[in-house]
Amino acid sequence: MYEAALRAAKSVKGVKNSSKVSRFVDARNRLKDAPTSLACEVVSKTSMGKGLSFLNDHKNPHIRSEGRLLRDLWMKILYASGREKSHDRETQVKIPTHSTMKKTGDSKRDKVREILQTSLVKVASEIVDTEMKTRVTACDPSVVAVSVESAMFEKLGCFMGPHKAKYRSILFNMGDSNNPDLRRKVLIGEINGERLVTMERQEMGSEKIQKEVQRIKENARFKEESRMKILQSASMIMT
Repeated sequence: MYEAALRAAKSVKGVKNSSKVSRFVDARNRLKDAPTSLACEVVSKTSMGKGLSFLNDHKNPHIRSEGRLLRDLWMKILYASGREKSHDRETQVKIPTHSTMKKTGDSKRDKVREILQTSLVKVASEIVDTEMKTRVTACDPSVVAVSVESAMFEKLGCFMGPHKAKYRSILFNMGDSNNPDLRRKVLIGEINGERLVTMERQEMGSEKIQKEVQRIKENARFKEESRMKILQSASMIMT
């Protein structure tokens, strides 16, 4: 059933819904009800991880969303059962590391990917909530780093180009020790690469910085309103 779902997803090329998308969703719904023991075996003893990475990066938003739900569910089952190893205790569930990250051959692009991955790896140690930790553990920092860098390169061009400042801003905010929320949202897919590239510096900033920016805006608005009231009062006196 999992292979059928994967085949259906691979046959969908665009972002529009179709009968193939419906077939994938139907297979995903049936997989959702699979026995816990079977789900653990599939996770532990097959190459399911590669397929889930494919679903996670799928261009069709429906497949991408449903694939993430399946991944989160299965990884939650896996970690809840304490079966990080396969039934025969010989094959471990492997979370890709820096060494498995896809390279471009361009040293500047690969360096950006490494910096992003280093920031995303931090998330696992920053999470306290058990449910969120399960979601985070199920995500692959290297895959997300590649996805984000690809979106940056597509929208901004090369690192040494005219948008170098934007690159620096994104990399700084992703690695900022005071900004764990941003990298967590990027890792679990709440903010994808395309969205991250379009965010203003203030939007990417930590919650503390965003509150400070909001306070400054409120003060400016209050001063402007006060100025307008004074001008209106003066105008009424003169007339």
